[in-house]
Amino acid sequence: MGPAIVFRAGTSRGYAVATWAVAAVVLVALLVEDGATALLSFGALPVFLAVIGWAAFWRPLVRVERDGVRVVNVLTTTWLPWAAVTGTRTRWGLEITTHHGKVGAWALPSRSALGRWTRTHREEPVVSSLRRLDADETGGSDPTVAAGLIEEHRTGHVLAADDAPRPERRLDVVPAGLLLASTGLAIVTLLL
Repeated sequence: MGPAIVFRAGTSRGYAVATWAVAAVVLVALLVEDGATALLSFGALPVFLAVIGWAAFWRPLVRVERDGVRVVNVLTTTWLPWAAVTGTRTRWGLEITTHHGKVGAWALPSRSALGRWTRTHREEPVVSSLRRLDADETGGSDPTVAAGLIEEHRTGHVLAADDAPRPERRLDVVPAGLLLASTGLAIVTLLL
């Protein structure tokens, strides 16, 4: 991966830290209240919360690179070369369209009413040109800015559907495994 402009929801990192803080407080409370027994009996629940915080709020992002767009969602990563991208939509959040379907970006949900109002009362963020990037740069949290950058670079509209490359989607093993394991431990904890 080369240098990119990285987009994330503005509050997502704060939500992740908040879930980790709650999980840490619950773990400490369990340890202080009943010691290691309570920690072993109920510790899986705050661990489950911490894993959700990481997978759902810390991890997701959209990387606009020189060769295409990488969309990292909760469990999957999708690579879209520029020739695969046919357009974007931002009604419910950033959605990238291709000849072979659409790819939603968990990292860039639509703006709330307050977010739309504050956006109209401040200047648009300045996003660098992809050609002049030397390192990763933050693009902000506005799905319309990301969509504008993608629209500026896409080339997929000129290709026929049969000639267009397909998006490359893969299941990410680490978040899927952590979520599966922590969910299983939480369920076992609740059943015992």
